[in-house]
Amino acid sequence: MKFLKFLVVLIAFFGISVFVYGYLADNEVIVTLKEYYDKTPSILINNEYRKEIDESFVHYTDNFIAKNKEDLLNIYYTIMSSGMNEFTFYCDSKYSECINEVEKINSNSELLSQINNFVHVFNSFKTIKTTYSSLGKIVLTINRVYTEEDIEKINKELDKLEKEIVDKNKNDYDNILSIHDYVINNTKYDLEEHSTGSSNAKDLLFNHKATCNGYTDTIALFLDRLNIKNVKISNDDHIWNLIYLNGKWLHLDATWDDPVNNLNKDLLLHDYFLKETSEMDEKHNYNKEIFNFI
Repeated sequence: MKFLKFLVVLIAFFGISVFVYGYLADNEVIVTLKEYYDKTPSILINNEYRKEIDESFVHYTDNFIAKNKEDLLNIYYTIMSSGMNEFTFYCDSKYSECINEVEKINSNSELLSQINNFVHVFNSFKTIKTTYSSLGKIVLTINRVYTEEDIEKINKELDKLEKEIVDKNKNDYDNILSIHDYVINNTKYDLEEHSTGSSNAKDLLFNHKATCNGYTDTIALFLDRLNIKNVKISNDDHIWNLIYLNGKWLHLDATWDDPVNNLNKDLLLHDYFLKETSEMDEKHNYNKEIFNFI
């Protein structure tokens, strides 16, 4: 009799446990509790295009539990630079403003664009989607500008062009000049960009039309192949290249050296070729806090 009572109690307990577990699972309580106690970020996997600039206002990190805003910016930069399309990280439980700061970063397109300036062209983003939970789980989903097919096609073209344009026996200045001149001589500024979408290196290399983004991306891709230190620099209206040469950061604006004119002539200028900041005009203004290393 005692055994029978014990068996009934055991079965009842088991039934209640199954019911409670099912109810909690249906209401995602178990998942929520697991997230709270088991904050395990994604494993970072960098592709071959990871690029690190030591003067950057953001830096690579292996800490994906954010304790402050600086941590958040470094995490965004590290993920963007890695080439990964999705990544999960967490807020530290003591960082009460974390989600608010994530919302601010996500809505600040200018800040995200500035971070993007320090990322390899092939890892640059088109859109970033941020989702998060009240317990501090944050998921970044990144839509990249360049697809794998784009990258393969562009690299094949650059392989061919590099043999034609670059002379390894020449110094960096002369090779940069050759790249600058090639890009301008083979490209027209696209005045109808909104209808054609020619804002990247693929359009410049294969359609020979581009906006400033296409000029800048293409120059950067050549420079990276030559291991010449460079970043992109921008303001609200324009983007151009910043190149480290002979101990100085110098500006190169291939777009403005390829001016649109009413004479219907192709012009090649060098007015904005490897210029110091003091030689640039006021339309090339930039964020002095972010680019404080110039």
